[in-house]
Amino acid sequence: MTDLWANLPSIEAVEPYATTLAAFAIIGIAIQVLLQRRSVNADEARLARESAVFLYSVFGDEAFREERRVLGAKADQAADKMSDETRAAFKAVLHRYGLVSLAHVHGGGKAEMINSYWGNVLLKDWERLAPFVTAERVKYPFLQRNTELMVERIREMDRA
Repeated sequence: MTDLWANLPSIEAVEPYATTLAAFAIIGIAIQVLLQRRSVNADEARLARESAVFLYSVFGDEAFREERRVLGAKADQAADKMSDETRAAFKAVLHRYGLVSLAHVHGGGKAEMINSYWGNVLLKDWERLAPFVTAERVKYPFLQRNTELMVERIREMDRA
């Protein structure tokens, strides 16, 4: 056992190599961190682009705009007095907002982007839809809860 220790090189002989190896390891870690940061930034940019396209496809659809027209014209009607057509339009608008809120709750759409693109309209529509949602929650207590959470988040934000 004594021979093993006697045959090992001294610290002074190994030190330059160990220092160089440590420097390369630090450089390698720094490069890896930079590449990961670049990848994360690219992922965030892609998510923002995809979210914008998603929001445009949901809110820019002509059928949705027609359903919103019905909502605006019939918003003062009691839920139990609505025609089937009016009820279907209200549910369709809620469905669209539910889809967006589902994406938002699961990280697929940032509230800032939703607010920038559709915040004022969303808040106005939610005020019109609130009595209908309240009436529907008698049967379905958690109806549109994600949408309500998204609306609350948007309500806290500044709007231009």
